Amino acid sequence: MNKKGVAITLGVMCALLTSGIIIQVNTINNNSITTNTSRRTANSELKDEVVRWKERYEKSYNELQETELELENIREIATKDNNEYTETEQKLKNANALLGLTEVTGEGIVITVEDSATATVNDDNLSNELVHNTDIIELVNELKNTGAEAISVNGQRIISTSYINCVGSVITVNGEKVNSPFVISAIGNRASLSGITRPGSYIELMQEDGISVKVEKLSSVVIPKYKKIQTSKYMKIKE
Repeated sequence: MNKKGVAITLGVMCALLTSGIIIQVNTINNNSITTNTSRRTANSELKDEVVRWKERYEKSYNELQETELELENIREIATKDNNEYTETEQKLKNANALLGLTEVTGEGIVITVEDSATATVNDDNLSNELVHNTDIIELVNELKNTGAEAISVNGQRIISTSYINCVGSVITVNGEKVNSPFVISAIGNRASLSGITRPGSYIELMQEDGISVKVEKLSSVVIPKYKKIQTSKYMKIKE
């Protein structure tokens, strides 16, 4: 084959190769666009579903609130000028307070916990300088052991079925996200509750790691009621 034939053959091969590369790149780009579009659509649908469920929950909760107010009015009318019913109503209110179904107030303490101010990403002791869900659980348990009658974490009432979890770097209480600073409020005898700061306590260990912990003894602490709808799957009333 002469030089001219070789040049033509090489030219044709280069053209074919270039065309193949262009087709492949276009195919990849089209697939990428399709995939991204599908992901955006899926994310949008998921967000819409979350919004719909949130709206349903808020509607159900508002209906529950209205029903509770109506029931409270009916009970007040029924117990008016009746000592026996008035006593029963007071017992019911006390029970609801203990179960976390109503807002309560009384003397107690407030503990404010924050990550160490010197914590950095490159710090070898970073984990110990951050507040974890296990730290909050430990403090809540200590408050219970020292006689706390009602406890809340960042406004979330702690009841028998409450849970304090950690999902990645996010702490949740009763399924709701809570952020630093973590404010733990407790109602009870202030002298007893303040024993949580005793030498060798968990609070002292946290402070040794650089975590900021401030404890205030107050004459009046307000703790909100439990805001979720309580349900039972296995528990039944015995006849």
